[in-house]
Amino acid sequence: MSSLKDTLQEILLRDKLIKPEDLQTALEEQKESGGELSKILVRLKFIDEDILTQVLSEGLGLPPISLSRMKIEPDVLKVISKDVADRYKIMPISLLGEHLTLAMADPLNIFIIDNVKTLTGYTINPVVGRPQDVEQAIQKYYFHKDQKAASEEFNEIIQDIKDTGEELELVKDLNSAANGAVEELKDEAPIIKLTDTIMQQAVLAKASDVFIEPLENAVRVRYRIDGVIREIDRMQKVLHFPIVSRIKVVSNLDISEHRLPQDGRFKTILSGNREVDFRVNVLPTATGEKVVLRILDQESTVLDVEKLGFESSSLKALKECAVKPHGMILTCGPTGSGKTTTLYSILKHVDSPEKNIVTVEDPVEYQMKGISQVNVKASMGLTFPASLRSILRQDPDIILIGEIRDKETLDIAVKAALTGHLVLSSLHTTTAAGSVIRMMNMGIEPFLICSSVLVIVGQRLLRKICTHCKEEYDVLPALAEKVGLTKISDKKEFKLSRGKGCEKCFKTGYKGRVGITEILVLTSKVKECILSRAGEPLIKKAGRESGMKTMREDGLAKALVGLTTLEEVVRITASDGN
Repeated sequence: MSSLKDTLQEILLRDKLIKPEDLQTALEEQKESGGELSKILVRLKFIDEDILTQVLSEGLGLPPISLSRMKIEPDVLKVISKDVADRYKIMPISLLGEHLTLAMADPLNIFIIDNVKTLTGYTINPVVGRPQDVEQAIQKYYFHKDQKAASEEFNEIIQDIKDTGEELELVKDLNSAANGAVEELKDEAPIIKLTDTIMQQAVLAKASDVFIEPLENAVRVRYRIDGVIREIDRMQKVLHFPIVSRIKVVSNLDISEHRLPQDGRFKTILSGNREVDFRVNVLPTATGEKVVLRILDQESTVLDVEKLGFESSSLKALKECAVKPHGMILTCGPTGSGKTTTLYSILKHVDSPEKNIVTVEDPVEYQMKGISQVNVKASMGLTFPASLRSILRQDPDIILIGEIRDKETLDIAVKAALTGHLVLSSLHTTTAAGSVIRMMNMGIEPFLICSSVLVIVGQRLLRKICTHCKEEYDVLPALAEKVGLTKISDKKEFKLSRGKGCEKCFKTGYKGRVGITEILVLTSKVKECILSRAGEPLIKKAGRESGMKTMREDGLAKALVGLTTLEEVVRITASDGN
């Protein structure tokens, strides 16, 4: 392995593809956080991905390959399972006799080659593929195929149920439906199959939420994909009651209760032993009970602070705060902006066997080994304040509070941060500077905020441009100046990207999401503003003078490198007003 690494370094320096000081920075980063040198170089933007692929090809003596121009046979795909391909970021290309050719995003990893050889029994011939090309090929040949099959199955099941409509006439009048009839119907094979397929298709479509909504004469099923809700299907109204009852049964909820809201959760196992959590909320409405399922797919969630899209200087500042022995780290943003994912990523970064870590959440979203997690149950008196008081008697080093909702919880959190604990939590505010004002409004004195809070992370999620239909266009100078592009770049002309719309992105031009952040470290300048009870604009100005990049600036930077569109940045972020 070391000789391969040396070869890569030698080629980079020999061909002057990287500055010696940049290489040294990357090596120090590798020593500190681990991982492949090649990935670190691309992440730090010291080298372009295409050039690195050529370097790896030359250094290893392996041919590069363009996956987008290849058609891979179904027999070859059967050799390696979807899970293995996705976990190792490899793509089988051809099978000749006992030799299997693999396109690899990381051809330096001998461990992967040995593992695949053991799993398949074939001799592995690696070739170099761009990481982005390998990822797209996996989606195209494995996940897209599964999603299409699930969609076809979904339509078949709907038709089967329509054909057996006579059985479902039992519950046409929902008000007079007897409990016995509901009990029988929730266990009918078509209903079980339909409910399971709705959930499985949502996971394959990478939806974050499923909405099952009763309308006056129909049942509407919608998914939230990449932050935008899309209607998937409308079914007969008679299907509503049995579907809701089935979800209640698997969530251990009361199927006879239709007047009050209910919360629950359940797990399901998809193909390849993939376990997915669903958080359930049932809300009585005028037309029946509306069910919303929040999908907590830990396999698709990246709990790695390095991979959340933080700008390098912001990430460094956040890491420095995370390793401090006490203080408070806050995340802020609206529901679904990735606050919990960020908190857990920080928690994972600082986790070690020597630390006593306890979380208190409503509900527990991600289960982590070796960490004590408390699920709030307000109906039983187990509230956030009550839980925190008990937790502080357990001598914790780090406390994660799912959300600060009231003055009492905030007061305990601040006191915990002041008495030698590292506290991680979230607030529902729009900006990092706005979180300070929110804390003051909740009754916390400015000097306590300055003494306890280390850093505040404001964040949003933007839709990423679909890589299959991406195109470049020129931006008018007047528009570039208006939105602030001229303030973050010295360029005179700007080329940005957008998606034309294709089948793989549902004609939207977007697929996937990327985070944008602003990280407000409480420096001496910021603390002076807080102590003088300055307004949000002055706190924000002091933060920017101390090196903070706003969410608008971070979004524009991501638009410049082709990750998202200018329209998406303007839609999600507010102007910096200068």
